[in-house]
Amino acid sequence: MPAYDVVVVGGGLGGLRAARDLADNGRSVVVIEARDRVGGRGYTVELGGRSVELGGSWFTPEHHEVRNELRRYDLPVRDFAPIEHTRWLTAGQLRFGLPVPWGELGDLERCLLQVARDADAVGAGDLAVAGLSAAAYIDRLAPLPAVRDFLLGWWQLMGGAPPESGAVLDALGAIADHGGMTALVTCLAHGPATGWSSLAGALAASPGIEVRLGAAVTRVVHAPGSVSVTTADGMTVDARALVVAVPLNCLPHLEFSPPLPEPARAAAGANAGSAVKVLMLVRGVSPHGLAVGMTDGFKWIYVDEVRDDIVLVVGFTWRSDSFDPTSQADVAASLQRFFPGGELVAFASHDWIGDPASRGTWLTAPAGQLDRLDPKRFEPFGNVAFAGSDMAEEHAGWFEGALRSGAAAATYLHTELGAGLP
Repeated sequence: MPAYDVVVVGGGLGGLRAARDLADNGRSVVVIEARDRVGGRGYTVELGGRSVELGGSWFTPEHHEVRNELRRYDLPVRDFAPIEHTRWLTAGQLRFGLPVPWGELGDLERCLLQVARDADAVGAGDLAVAGLSAAAYIDRLAPLPAVRDFLLGWWQLMGGAPPESGAVLDALGAIADHGGMTALVTCLAHGPATGWSSLAGALAASPGIEVRLGAAVTRVVHAPGSVSVTTADGMTVDARALVVAVPLNCLPHLEFSPPLPEPARAAAGANAGSAVKVLMLVRGVSPHGLAVGMTDGFKWIYVDEVRDDIVLVVGFTWRSDSFDPTSQADVAASLQRFFPGGELVAFASHDWIGDPASRGTWLTAPAGQLDRLDPKRFEPFGNVAFAGSDMAEEHAGWFEGALRSGAAAATYLHTELGAGLP
């Protein structure tokens, strides 16, 4: 007889939500996590005495599952302050107010109107241009130089991959979902006041869940009514059912016997997300600002709150040989291009692309291959269900999607177990 009703492979928010819901329904559950912590791509650390998020940061007003989970565990919500100042680095010039010179305003308007029309089309289900790479899409617009830099910088906010490899669907779909380009900033409105890791820890501490950390799963053998999971150190765990809750790019590194269904196999490794995020403590910069533009380093910068004359600054770019996020010189130089008076005090980042437990950042469709991220590829079968933001039916790429997918996986397996899996 298997030791557990369900084994969950992956201790991110999706896997933990599935485990918690199953345990709430009386199922015996074990979570196997490769890292020495739970939370997946939600990772709260200390930087200069402040809690900062090396992984995902925000949730939007539409993310009701996140808010419900925080409320369940009495975890406070932080509401981010509105943006008070902006600056733009376009066509090699740092600008305040308008993102382009007067002579390019008409071209900016023309391009943004076309982006709005294309976003509306995507929202209505027309994906005619959505599979283009962001670079190819912007080329089609034929923008003037400063407008091009503005659009490429804005792409960084929405797409987690270089514009040559990420599908513009991520940008157009986000614009459609959140009510326009400006709403993409205003929707980044909330976060857990004590960090995403606190929510993950609360979920993992739920009664009836066993969590095993530092156990990288290498092989899964599944059959009707039985699952056997083997880790790199030789541990074997047996259960009646399975939740696969690892990031999409980790699936090719797990051996499944028999193999996963063809739709899921074809999607494995398809996340193009390769963003780089750097947390900085900076002196000499005003709080609550936004900077967008093109440099060898940061393309999009959010200036957060001030404490003791030092602000928290969050910089985003895509992976590139020309910028090393672990180099103080590279980070300081890129910051200086946007904020010439800013003094870098401390910084931190995490290599999500090189991390064997993630192998990528937030979900970004590969150009020309939109169908590979169709969530229907990850429909449950038999005694196996999927969870995680990469596989979510709704709000994919967000922690909201992870939580919803975990709930759906738990509902499915609880029903299957109740229906009499052997």
